[in-house]
Amino acid sequence: VVLRLLADLARIINSDEVQSVVNPAKRSEKKPLRKKNPMKSLKALEKIDPYAAAARRSETAAMEARAGKKAETLAKKRAANKAKKAFKASGKAFYEAAVKQGDVCADGFGL
Repeated sequence: VVLRLLADLARIINSDEVQSVVNPAKRSEKKPLRKKNPMKSLKALEKIDPYAAAARRSETAAMEARAGKKAETLAKKRAANKAKKAFKASGKAFYEAAVKQGDVCADGFGL
């Protein structure tokens, strides 16, 4: 009896009279968008905080500019270190010459 009742129920639901009154089935054609990580995606960060996105863009540009000038900066630093070493070497040479000369006060400042 139950099976007969279920068959009748299915026939009633699928009948033209009921289907003409019932709202059509709603189908979602749009897929839900995947949430982007704002720490990795610049567009997602811009939606949250436009200033942070602009700051990150400017910092990225500054990093690229620094990378371009890196060789020049290193050459300047190396030249400065070379000059510093030469100055230090001249000071050591002077000290060695002064030590070789001996004690100035040994003869009582006699000229």
